[in-house]
Amino acid sequence: MRTIVTPLAVVAFLGASAQCVPNALYADSVYGVWPDTTENFANGVLNVFYSDTLDILVPADAGLVDPAFDGFTIDSVALDDVTNLPPGLSVGCNSQTSAPCTFLSSQLGCGLIEGVPTQAGTYSIELSVTAFTNLAGFVIPVPQTFSGYEITIAENNTSVPSVRSEPTAFRMVPNPASQRATLEFSLPRAAQARVRLYNMVGEEMRSTIIDGRAGLNTLPIDVSALESGVYLYKLQVGGSTSTGRLVVNH
Repeated sequence: MRTIVTPLAVVAFLGASAQCVPNALYADSVYGVWPDTTENFANGVLNVFYSDTLDILVPADAGLVDPAFDGFTIDSVALDDVTNLPPGLSVGCNSQTSAPCTFLSSQLGCGLIEGVPTQAGTYSIELSVTAFTNLAGFVIPVPQTFSGYEITIAENNTSVPSVRSEPTAFRMVPNPASQRATLEFSLPRAAQARVRLYNMVGEEMRSTIIDGRAGLNTLPIDVSALESGVYLYKLQVGGSTSTGRLVVNH
């Protein structure tokens, strides 16, 4: 019975209070975890801000994961512990229940790994999860420990200032905004960047791709046609993702 959560192990690689937006690309999936252990998380650079996003979708039917467990219902998956993260990084999750770091079945969720790594090396990550299954009205907790993910932090030999080493390196101004806001972000080197804006139910309101340059970049965003409220903006550069909140107030 313990094997029913094996393909969902990385679902629990999340802590508390993350501000992330699930990738709508996976909304029509039956279940899954993105990235998987083959694609793996992005590598990082010593003393350079790191951010990567994990999208997860827990199936309600355990039989989709393993036919031997057809008839079992997966209610949720929760994080118990995460070990061996690179020093300086932490995990965060948008918990889908009042319990910390818990993901309900059939609801697309996400989490963030963020921070400034302070020690180089390759870190094999191990996590402990509990899947809560339901059989004939009885909720059964199924604990298990998983491995398979790793993050490599390389030495910083470029003498390039750390991305987001200062508060002005990733922010939206003004915030709140009424007509137009400007996203400011810094890159250690030139790279293509994608900026998305979402409402609080996960609907994509804006999507822009720009050729970012080394150093400070600015991107104006017209918010005059948006309703007043809270929005999430997401910056993706390579395998790194940064997310923040924008308040629109007309």
